[in-house]
Amino acid sequence: MSFSKIRQDSVQHPEVVEVVIETQDDRLVKEYAQLLQRVGEKNGESKYTIYFGARGVELRLSSLAQKRGILVDFSKIDRRTGAGNLSKKQPLPKAIGNHSHIVDATAGFGKDAMLLALMGYNVTAIEQSPIISVMLRDGLYRAQQNSELNNAIGGRLTLVESNSVQYFSNINNAEVIYIDPMFPPKKKKSALPPGRIQALQSIVGHETTTETAKIFEAALQTATQRVVIKRPIHSPTIKKNPIAIHEGKTIRYEVYRPN
Repeated sequence: MSFSKIRQDSVQHPEVVEVVIETQDDRLVKEYAQLLQRVGEKNGESKYTIYFGARGVELRLSSLAQKRGILVDFSKIDRRTGAGNLSKKQPLPKAIGNHSHIVDATAGFGKDAMLLALMGYNVTAIEQSPIISVMLRDGLYRAQQNSELNNAIGGRLTLVESNSVQYFSNINNAEVIYIDPMFPPKKKKSALPPGRIQALQSIVGHETTTETAKIFEAALQTATQRVVIKRPIHSPTIKKNPIAIHEGKTIRYEVYRPN
């Protein structure tokens, strides 16, 4: 498991986020200083606070800043095989296929990247948001301190903070590129996404059709074996003639041959 120091083309976050530290841990103090330098001081009312404290790096609602927030905690992943989370009979690993090096172009909170690494794939997870990246690095660091989990990961997960399209231009060994676009929120007032996803959408925003198409086309030029993209179950395919489609209950994974 490793962290890349590549940092390219930071995103402009749509949500103003306050950065707060209440720990003297050297690792977190360094991360705090680097993040503050990159996102700047708060200059308006903030819905969210990125909090560096005893538990690690949390994303908290500013209105509930004294309560625990969202933490990237890979130790909570169900690591059962068979019919569990690590079964390769699920739609995503079936879409990935029998390949070893996967690039997750849109890591988010890193659950898919970690699941794939635990399944035995070598995964490079790319996240361009410095706020989400610092949470990922903290989660990966704490995973390293858990000997059982660290052994299960086996050094197969690398985090890169970068714009994925720019990163693609520097690699030539990505067998599969996986893309999970941040879908626009549903219009139904009663159908808010789960708290973690809602927070991620607020911090990072969601990819527009143009942004998703740009990542997808760049992936087609970079992957050596296939490109897998996650889509809502009822949406049209992103491109004609996928070579395979693997469906779940609400989403599907479309598989394309690279150019």
